[in-house]
Order: sequence, then structure tokens, then C-alpha cells
Amino acid sequence: VEEVLAIIQDPDLSASPADQEKVLYDKAFELFDFNTFAMLALGPKYRSFSAEQREEFIYYFSKLISKTYFPKLAGQDVSDLTIRYLSNRPLKPKKQIFRTDVSTELVRGELHVPIVYRMILRTEHPWKIYDIKIEGVSMAANYREQYRQQVSSTPEDIISGLKEKVAQ
Repeated sequence: VEEVLAIIQDPDLSASPADQEKVLYDKAFELFDFNTFAMLALGPKYRSFSAEQREEFIYYFSKLISKTYFPKLAGQDVSDLTIRYLSNRPLKPKKQIFRTDVSTELVRGELHVPIVYRMILRTEHPWKIYDIKIEGVSMAANYREQYRQQVSSTPEDIISGLKEKVAQ
């Protein structure tokens, strides 16, 4: 979070929104496990996607997450924003995959927003975020509900819709 805030506050990057967006997107790939995030977002529909479709979905899904959330911070004065780290609660490991919930609080004046970063550790990469709960609402579960409602949608339809959202 602090690294993202530093990117947002960088005056050189602020002067070039396209460069800032690219740096933020690169940072997102460094911090997030978009494979797991996408799998959770698709839920059972994930199994109906081919390997190529999964790859394409992950690419556009990561773009959507970046385009949806980072611009809300970009251009904002974040100098009075504070992130308080509250706790770290390890979750039960599964097949040598370790997970933990890192509870934080975003503070700006009188506003206190609880944020839980669900993180995963796999042997091939360091700790990465695979879900975020903001005020108790899971982003992955929110997207999964949206895709669940698209009962008759094919993987092609879902990817096409995702491409349209990213292009907007």
C-alpha cells in the first residue's frame, strides 16, 4: 500500500497519467496473485475455461482491477492518508500453500475503513494478495456473484464483456 501511495504521489508520474497507469499496473502484478484472484472471482465457471481462455481472462481481469481502483487514488491528495496495520491472522495451510489475513485500517481524518488483505505464499513467488475485503466485503466474492448471475454466458461472452469494460 505504501509503495502504491508513493507512485501516486510521485510528481513526475502524476504529470503523465499514462506512465503512472503503467507503473501502477506493473506494481499490481508484483503485489497480486491474479491467477488465484481470477479463479476465485469465476468460481465454478473457472473449470469451463480452457487454459488459453483463463490466461486471457486473467489478463483482462487484472486490467479491470487496475483501471477500476487505481484511478480513484490517482490525482488525489493522499498525503493525509494513513494505513494502520492491525494484525496478521494465519489461515490453515492447504497442500504447502500458506495463507494469511492482514488486517489494516485506512485512516483519513475521521474516516476509518477496515481493509483485510488475503495473502498467499506459494513456493514459486513471495507473499501476494489474492483478495481484498473492504469493510467486510470480499472483492473476489463480489465478482463471483456477478459472474454467477451470467448463468448462460460462455467463457467467450465473459471475456468479451471484460474487454469492453477495460476499453471504457
